[in-house]
Amino acid sequence: MINRRELIVLGGTAAVLASTGIGRAANWPTKSVTLISAYPAGGTSDIIARLVADLLTAKFGQQFVVENVAGAAGALAGGKLARSAPDGYTIMVSGSAPIAANKVVQKNLAYDPQVDFTPITVVAESCALFSASANAPAKTLQELIAYAKANPGKVNIGNPGAGTKGHICAAMIGMQAGVELNHIPYKGSPPLLADLLGGHIDFALDAPSNYLPHIKDGKIHGVAVTTANRVGQIPDVMTVAEQGIDGFNQSLWFGAVGPKDLPAEITDSIHMAIKEWADTPAAKEKLASIGLTAVVNTPEDMKGSIQREIDGIKPLVDAGLVQPN
Repeated sequence: MINRRELIVLGGTAAVLASTGIGRAANWPTKSVTLISAYPAGGTSDIIARLVADLLTAKFGQQFVVENVAGAAGALAGGKLARSAPDGYTIMVSGSAPIAANKVVQKNLAYDPQVDFTPITVVAESCALFSASANAPAKTLQELIAYAKANPGKVNIGNPGAGTKGHICAAMIGMQAGVELNHIPYKGSPPLLADLLGGHIDFALDAPSNYLPHIKDGKIHGVAVTTANRVGQIPDVMTVAEQGIDGFNQSLWFGAVGPKDLPAEITDSIHMAIKEWADTPAAKEKLASIGLTAVVNTPEDMKGSIQREIDGIKPLVDAGLVQPN
């Protein structure tokens, strides 16, 4: 028989478990969950966030409600997640900037992604697509490099935000080609694409999904893809490596994270739900249609993805090629 003292100890333990969310993990979720999308509606990151929200809603029978918290290259969204309770009712799905890159490209970041987040899984990856407006002075990477050498300081390349993979890849290309490229950050992909279509900016480097239909229609040109292999939807667009920058191979990824101390049971439940979905033919077909590939790893492996992203960017920051803001 349990005596009074044992009851007090057990009661205290239950209170601690409840306060951390662990005691509730077995019954999670019992209400709607906020899924933070770190960029404006319509961009690739937001498309992935909404796919994940839909699959988790179907899996768990509670609504996963997307909340767009755009601004400061995902730092506003990352800050909101970091301040959230680790009870499983707030998670974030985003490109890698707020999950990794912001740690080294933002001076006064209000959170540390390696301390204040719980990795859940990488969801998908793709190339970064280098594209050009209809009237741009170059249609291939070799032409762009030649133009940049002849017109130093006059090549502007838009990206969906400071620290995004589009920004980082442009800095890498400029460094390796020995040319000056001006990086123009936008507040997400939709306004960048609108300016590219309107001829207000000549070049963009971004995730491919929003650009593919316009390349196929001839409204914009595919300059290069940043991965080692060409992309099936635009097979005529050569890789960066094929155009003279040997060994260039950079992919961008989108992942899911929770706040610090998210219970392992909840982390694993979300991870397994995403993995089950990503393994289906329907998911693979959907992702392929927007230029993405399912790449679901474990929470522990995602820590490595985050570290590698940071390690790849830091030398660019140290060399002054990516300016912290």
